Amino acid sequence: QKIRFEKIFSSSEIKSREQNKPLLILIVTTPAPQSKNYMLGFNDPEVINTVNKNFIAYKIDLKDTSSRKIITKYKITTFPAFVFLDSRGGLLLKGFGSFATPGKYLDMLSKAVFASKETSLADLDEQYTSGYRNAQFLKEYIIRRKKIGITDNAKLIDEYVNYLSINDLGKYDEVLFILEAGPTTDSKAYRSALLNKKVVDSVFKTIPPARRVAITIGIVNNSMAEAIATKSIPKAQSAASFSRSLYGKNYEQAQKMYTLKLLQYYQAVKDTVNYFRNATFYYDQYYMNVSADSMKKLENKYEENYKKHIASLKARADSLKVETGTVMIRRPAFNSFATELNNAAWNFYILGTKNPNHLTKAMLWSKRSVALKPTSAYYDTLAHILYRLGFYAEAESTQVEAIECAKSEKRDYKNLQAELIKIKTKAL
Repeated sequence: QKIRFEKIFSSSEIKSREQNKPLLILIVTTPAPQSKNYMLGFNDPEVINTVNKNFIAYKIDLKDTSSRKIITKYKITTFPAFVFLDSRGGLLLKGFGSFATPGKYLDMLSKAVFASKETSLADLDEQYTSGYRNAQFLKEYIIRRKKIGITDNAKLIDEYVNYLSINDLGKYDEVLFILEAGPTTDSKAYRSALLNKKVVDSVFKTIPPARRVAITIGIVNNSMAEAIATKSIPKAQSAASFSRSLYGKNYEQAQKMYTLKLLQYYQAVKDTVNYFRNATFYYDQYYMNVSADSMKKLENKYEENYKKHIASLKARADSLKVETGTVMIRRPAFNSFATELNNAAWNFYILGTKNPNHLTKAMLWSKRSVALKPTSAYYDTLAHILYRLGFYAEAESTQVEAIECAKSEKRDYKNLQAELIKIKTKAL
């Protein structure tokens, strides 16, 4: 027995409407050679029966160019990806990951079925677009969007506070709701939430740490998104200052975060002059001022703590599983020093700079990343930078190292070989 996937996306949309069933869009990717159990749990008979009974299903490969539209529309960054839409086309749920057992897939499917019974987000979108407004509707709209992972609600929460009284802004639940909607730092909603300091302090003292972090991330991300959309340096500086203020008396970390946020802004608006200048300061100050040996020790310590954190998450999931059946816990990312330096070097390269000073900086960062963690990807970055600097022989030998690393990592190295040919023929 297999899942009945539709062959054409448009026909899957039509069937979803006609049969009043939610639509499951599965975006798959070619697994790494070492991924022996890629999506094994999705082939479980119970999963197959659940999908065939409750959903219209459509599958597309990431390599298919038509997947771009779906990926962009629903902001997909992790694969394999599961996008659930109701029969009206409203987003119900997004899920990610390859699992060897069926439990997490069944949990995802169950949540999507439950969400499909609620008012369609498409209906709420239409009401909002038509100009319908009141406090109850806006609150429901924001809650629905948050439930499916839409965090860009800054405009909506600004409209929502227009319906509140001063007394409302003194209520714990209202202040918490406003903050969790992600208002921008210079918005009426944010200023309104801070009117009653006693209530604000109470909110941040009583909610769990993870929830406090989520509030902070929401405010910073939405503030920076608005700054980028309007190309406003003052707004970007306001968002960066908010990030800096969260570190209290840890002044070094606070200033590091402030500079990083402005870097993200300059890169997003393609202000290369400010980006190159600030990036040079940032990576030299916070990454190259530390010796490679010291950085390795720090990285090993961070990685050890990271593994302990993952183990605690797994233990928590296992304990909760007894009570709730299946628990999905997202694995937090671990960005090492080597990764950060490699990404910085690659950013300089892809921005197209031919300035020898900028390229030399990128080369030094890239060499440090390779020294910290000699991987195929990091060698590849270094080879590209060396080539642009005119060190063709060294670029060639470095790309050969990238290929050898890829072989030992059991990764596909066809693209690396193609790049090597370009380096040899001076066609890169």
